[in-house]
Amino acid sequence: MDEAISELSLRCSPMDAGRALYLVSAPAKEMSMDLIKELGNYLKDIAPEAIIRNGDYTRERGALDVTVILSELKDVEKVRNYYSESASIIRQFKSKQDEIKGKLKVIEEASKDIPSLL
Repeated sequence: MDEAISELSLRCSPMDAGRALYLVSAPAKEMSMDLIKELGNYLKDIAPEAIIRNGDYTRERGALDVTVILSELKDVEKVRNYYSESASIIRQFKSKQDEIKGKLKVIEEASKDIPSLL
């Protein structure tokens, strides 16, 4: 479970999750209800606010793998950065729009004496 948490695609705290899912895949001989329950309890300890779902997938051979998905995250630095950057980009976009409007006005002024062909 620790390895699965450390390999999340987004740096976040499990404590901020509103929902969590963990999937255990392993040979049937290595899986037990006690293991599933223990992993669920562990996830509940590190994500106390989350509604937790689980699943299991037996396979013929291979090692025991745990996959974790966290959702409804409350505070994610990467998302906060997107909002900060977007505010700056919006200001730049509005500035460019004003600049373009000014240039179009100059062109319109220059073309006012040209008769319309329509």
